[in-house]
Amino acid sequence: MRRSSALLATAALAASVLLVPATAARADPTDAVLTLDFDRLAKDRVVKFTLKAQSESAITGVQAKMHYLTPDAEPYATVDLERAEGTGHDGVWTGEFRPDIDARPGLTRVEVVMTREDGATVTRNNGFYDCYTTTVVDFANAPDVIDFDHSKVTMRGKVMVQRYREAAPEPAAGAKVATRSADDSVTTGEDGSFSLTTSGDHAPSVNVPRQGQLCAAFHIASVTVQQQATQITAKMTPATAVAPYTEMTVEGRLVRQSSAGPVPLADAEVRVHVPAEVVDSHPRSVRTSADGTFRTYFKAGRNAGASATVVANYYGTGFLTGSQSDVGTLNVRNIPVLSGFNPGPEPLPYGDGILAHGTLAFQPFYDDDAKLPVYLEFSPDGKTWTVFQSRTLDEPGSFYFNDDKLVKQDGYWRVRYPGNERNAPLISWVDYIDVKYRTYMYNFNASPEPVSKGKTITVKGLLYRFRDTVDPGPGAKISVYFKASGTSTWKWMADTKTGSDGWFRKTFTASKDGTWMAKYPGSSTYIASNAPTDYVDVR
Repeated sequence: MRRSSALLATAALAASVLLVPATAARADPTDAVLTLDFDRLAKDRVVKFTLKAQSESAITGVQAKMHYLTPDAEPYATVDLERAEGTGHDGVWTGEFRPDIDARPGLTRVEVVMTREDGATVTRNNGFYDCYTTTVVDFANAPDVIDFDHSKVTMRGKVMVQRYREAAPEPAAGAKVATRSADDSVTTGEDGSFSLTTSGDHAPSVNVPRQGQLCAAFHIASVTVQQQATQITAKMTPATAVAPYTEMTVEGRLVRQSSAGPVPLADAEVRVHVPAEVVDSHPRSVRTSADGTFRTYFKAGRNAGASATVVANYYGTGFLTGSQSDVGTLNVRNIPVLSGFNPGPEPLPYGDGILAHGTLAFQPFYDDDAKLPVYLEFSPDGKTWTVFQSRTLDEPGSFYFNDDKLVKQDGYWRVRYPGNERNAPLISWVDYIDVKYRTYMYNFNASPEPVSKGKTITVKGLLYRFRDTVDPGPGAKISVYFKASGTSTWKWMADTKTGSDGWFRKTFTASKDGTWMAKYPGSSTYIASNAPTDYVDVR
């Protein structure tokens, strides 16, 4: 039993030894907050330090080091802080320092170093600005109403400095006074007075920056701003329905409504907002040119079927109201491409059917399972359109319209694809087709045959016209041609006209073998007839 107790004691001792390094290895964080209290209007001008700190390793000493202007400067003074409350593990340390404003006006950086029982140090930093309280008094400005075209304001006043609470403020001679933008500045006179003019600022003010023994001060002018309205207009090209990744341009103009009317607004920032669902690369904000115009670019997104409104914005200034322009709805679509569309024939015989064909494709690609309706449309005046025939394609490719529907009217023809949420619509170019009555020559004959040289040859035939009824064509011009044997050239011989019964007759003197031909050349109402021929042997 005693041996067992000895073994247990040895095990317990070993355990305690093993725990020591673990305890020593734990971090010893110090939670410390340094605050400074400096009443610049107090006559004694004392800076009071307060450090609240907690540390597992007790804090054994606290020292504040004063660095002038920069933290790297050598300390010009040190102050030991004494513990006022608590313990070295959780306590409050305080101390006081009286700065010399004549020797070191302005910024002093305070570095507080805490020394701990384990020999480590922890640092906290703060600072104070040693200056006399400065004010702007007797301030006045003129005018008190300003606008974009009349923004000049003159501000007058005095800069005063107060060294402590019980002392009266004194004029601050030679002090710098600047506008809010610091573009204009002046120096005060012996009595602290100044006069400063600024323009282009919708909220004019004077600013006395920290300088020497003077603290900063400012005063805002009392003005009423009469804002001018602005108007932005913009358009988007090349179209509102475009293929994915199309390079887009937004251009427009920005004007302001001055008392004299609209005036271009130059060097103003314009931002174009394109929603994420329809954009691949966003447009940059741009500044307007001297004439108020602007131009920016972006790339349409990849998602066919996406739609969103593009907006151009000018956000305004204190002198100018903002304005917005709805540039339009951008529709990212696959773009249909039509080729080979050519309806005919031309002219089209009255009462015949029209033939039309073409090929419908899409760019950059077609990724839709929907059917593709294609419409052949007719208009008598090029303004009002009706569907003449329709076809439905299972996929992009060729389409055909046959002659199973008859046409009896001149007019305009086009092909239309209506589009859908993924594909843009398409309307083809327009083709005008003249509808004319067909004609035909029957019973053509050149006689007698054979014929003796020098004798008379009679050329005759009957012309019919095909309107709603088929009847002879009276009063029609007929041209007669002859081609001598052994030649390939037709020679015009004479013109004649058909009689009231549609017949024509024309006589010629036989001179050589050859072929006779007659034809009706057509008119604005009738299509040219066929051209029948007849060979005559001259002996």
